[in-house]
Amino acid sequence: MRKFLTWGLGLLLAAVALPAHAQPGMGPWLDEALPAVEGEPLQMLKACPDQSLSGGVQLKERPELYRVMSPDAAWGRPEMIELLTRAAEEMAWLKPDADPIVIGDISRRWGGPLAGHKSHRGGIDVDVGLYWGNGEMLKTGFKSGPPQELDLEANWLLIRSMLDTGLVERILLDQRNIDAIKAWTIKNGELTKEEAEAIFPAPSNRRWNMTGVVHHTVNHREHLHVRIFCART
Repeated sequence: MRKFLTWGLGLLLAAVALPAHAQPGMGPWLDEALPAVEGEPLQMLKACPDQSLSGGVQLKERPELYRVMSPDAAWGRPEMIELLTRAAEEMAWLKPDADPIVIGDISRRWGGPLAGHKSHRGGIDVDVGLYWGNGEMLKTGFKSGPPQELDLEANWLLIRSMLDTGLVERILLDQRNIDAIKAWTIKNGELTKEEAEAIFPAPSNRRWNMTGVVHHTVNHREHLHVRIFCART
């Protein structure tokens, strides 16, 4: 695995070496601390309010990094804006020839129900397009296709860039795409089988509230649904 994985992903992978009772949380069950980079203060995280949005920030267009599909639904908590900006900046560095990330709905200005979604009420959920072909995204929305047409490297780097922030609670994706990305990380030496299982648990081993980060859900063949944690103040 590459040396520049940062503390967010590093802690996640370290958990597989610990006995079950000693493992740090990896999902909504994470209540307390994730260690920051050495020499920096501890970043305290918690589950976020998910029904309304207070103090939201609008994600502004940065076409060199990402495209916002619906500005009126691009309001999120500051942690969400940080996650998207940092991940987009890392992708621009790692895959400079790839298309800018396509970002779908986050929340409305004050949160609350958003048409077409069961969540996206509190500025903590975002839909992000997947890479297809050779780093390609559909510029006007989300493209769909079979797993064999995915750009597996680019999608893994996108997931890893978000995990590196330490702010990801959960990522939802169709199981066929999960399987393809997971297999690619193992085949290409990005992750060991044990590390891959810690992030992409097999359905037979998955316990929603105790294991992994990337989980299957229906109607997510063409995009990632990402939910974040909130910084404890």
